[in-house]
Order: sequence, then C-alpha cells, then structure tokens
Amino acid sequence: MNLPDPFQAFFGGLPGLEHAAKVRRGMEILATAQRPPVGRTPHTVIHAQDKLAVRYYAPRGDARGSPVVLVPSLINRAWILDLEPGRSLVDGLAGLGHPTYLVDWGEPGPEDAEEDVGYVLLELLHRSIDRICRHARAQDALLMGYCLGGTLSAMYTALRPERVAGLVALAAPVSFSNGGRFREFVAPGVFDVDRAVAADGLVPVEVMKPAFQLLDPMGNWTKYLAVEAAADNPQQLARVLVRERWIEENVPMSGAFAREFIRSAYQEDRLLAGTWTIRGERVDLGRIQAPLHVVACRKDFITPLAAALPLAGATSGRVETTVLETGHIGVVVGSEGPRTFYPLLDRWFREVRP
Repeated sequence: MNLPDPFQAFFGGLPGLEHAAKVRRGMEILATAQRPPVGRTPHTVIHAQDKLAVRYYAPRGDARGSPVVLVPSLINRAWILDLEPGRSLVDGLAGLGHPTYLVDWGEPGPEDAEEDVGYVLLELLHRSIDRICRHARAQDALLMGYCLGGTLSAMYTALRPERVAGLVALAAPVSFSNGGRFREFVAPGVFDVDRAVAADGLVPVEVMKPAFQLLDPMGNWTKYLAVEAAADNPQQLARVLVRERWIEENVPMSGAFAREFIRSAYQEDRLLAGTWTIRGERVDLGRIQAPLHVVACRKDFITPLAAALPLAGATSGRVETTVLETGHIGVVVGSEGPRTFYPLLDRWFREVRP
C-alpha cells in the first residue's frame, strides 16, 4: 500500500484503511461540518428536578393506557433515543400507540457533585416515575432501561417493585466482572476514581472520553472513512454526523455517583452478589417479580453478552431473553431499530398490559 507522508506512519499498519487521502478528507469534513439538530419529536416537559427533565410524547393511533418510561444512561445525552426522524425510539413507540416518557438526566454541575446512586434512584428516578404515573393516571409504569439506564432501572425495580409493571433491560450490564474493555479500564488497581474527580466534585468529560475511545480504538479512524464515503450524499452524511454529535457530546458525572458506582459495580461486582446497599436497603434482584425482558446485542463491545444476560437468571418473575444481531448503538438508531427492536417492544408491552 503506497501511502503519502505523513500518513504512512499512522495508517500503514492499520487493516482496512486503504487510502490515507480518504481518511484525511473525512477528518476535514468532520471538523468543519455543521452538526444536525436532534430531539425533534414534539413533546411536553411534565416534570423537572435539578437538571433532570421528563419529556412526554403523546401516543398516536391505537393508544394504550400504560405509560412507557425510557431510562437512558446518565453519562450520555438522552436524545440518543430521539436522534433523527425515522430513527427515533420515542417517536416509534408513540406512533405505535404508547404514552411514552423519556427521563432526560441533563448535565450535572458542581452543585450536583454529591448526588450518589441512592439520590439518583430514590429521589430523581422515583419522583419521575411517581409524576409520570400521576400524569398517565396509572398505578405503575412499564420501564425500558438502556445501557447504564437499564442497570439503574433493574436496581430501582428491585427496590420499588410495586411501581413497575414490566421491565425491559436493553444492553444493560449487571455482571460487571464480565464487563469487557470498560471493566479493564476501571479495574481495581488500574483506575483510582478519587483521582478522576476534579476540584469541582465532578468527573470531567476529558477523563471519561479516553475510556469510551478505548472501547473501539479502530473507530477513531474508521469513522473518518464513513464520513468521507457519505460526503456526496446529504442524507447519508447527516445520518453519520448526527451519530458523531452524540458520541462527541458526553456529559460529566457526579463525583459521588462515580465513586459509588465504579467501586460497587465494576470493581467489586456487588449487584449480582446482592451485597450492594442503597440508603440502608439491600438491592436484591430476586425481588423483581414483574415481567422482565433482557435484550442483548451480539456485536456489543460496551455491554458484552456475558455482562447483560445474567440478569435473566437473577429475578423471580416471568423472563424473556432476546439476542439481536447488532451493536450497542445500532440497536436503537440503526436500521435494526425500526425494523426489529421497536416492534419487539410494542409486542412485549402489549402482552404485559393487553
């Protein structure tokens, strides 16, 4: 492969990078292109607390009664579930007749630095679900937690089972000793979470971003090829750029939450062991009696199958397990979302609440 300098040193040994000029052009486009708008599905905010907002998407068509609550990760932007028209989970579920609510955690500031896991679960999430149930005039809600949001949803369901009519855990890690590359990054003796907390009490984006980049080291180069390949197709380019926007716009993490979660989950693997105590209450996944659907993705290197699937064996109610042939992000915003995942959710929610 004949590569021009100075790219030979960088790209000469990387498989799949056949033309350094394409990578260079992709870099230029990504650096200068305007990012597309996000979160465009019409909604109303029905509840706010601290930086959190609950967004309501009214159902269309054959409307159902039970509220569906989407709980994303709190270390990424919530609009991954409303990324673009045609690839929006909130719009897809509302269009299928489900009253849909999105828990948007927002971006914490120094004043939120002491918000630990207990505060997130038993204050922010609990009050959100209470407000959603009152808004929907329902006794309980159907939860769909994604990634870390799925882990938190499972923990919440174990602590407050009476508020949850059914739980979908999507790409949600629970067996953290099998947490893959991210677990290796924050493993005991490797990562000191105290040193990661800045003077303002937050774990800054600059500390977290290298961890996400290490999850897919080749992605730092292949994304430029994807941008270059889409450059002459405005619709395709917008689709690539909107995903890059989500990847770029990380949020900081409360120092108190980071200390507790990284130590108790990734370093001590307390969740499955049943030894994690939240404000004096033990998190016992066996208390989850509501119907549970564990959805994992075979190509997911953020939450490997071995990290997600053990939740199915830890609870005491009806359980269904699905493994999709896609990746961690593609499951909600790729073609697999509207073709497979959205209909799967619709079918399951209707079975749980006919």
